[in-house]
Amino acid sequence: MHPIDRAIREKRRLRFIYHGVARLVEPQCHGIGHRGTELLRAYQLQGGTQAEPLFDVAKISGLQLLDEHFEKPGPNYKRDDSAMQEIFAQL
Repeated sequence: MHPIDRAIREKRRLRFIYHGVARLVEPQCHGIGHRGTELLRAYQLQGGTQAEPLFDVAKISGLQLLDEHFEKPGPNYKRDDSAMQEIFAQL
């Protein structure tokens, strides 16, 4: 199982580097976007100003599955994310 999918299923936070910036996120949805790109929708706690951005998984480095758990999705979360044509895992 992909670490992102495991993090979603177990409601565990992720830490990674994206565009040279350390991010701390609560993953919400992982899948393939309409252009064929592997994407992660996450509630961002540290590292950026956008609350629930889409991350291009190919540009993520240093992915760490943390032992920190979260209870619920971010405030704007919607199941069956419209940015995804195929979903591997979602809250």
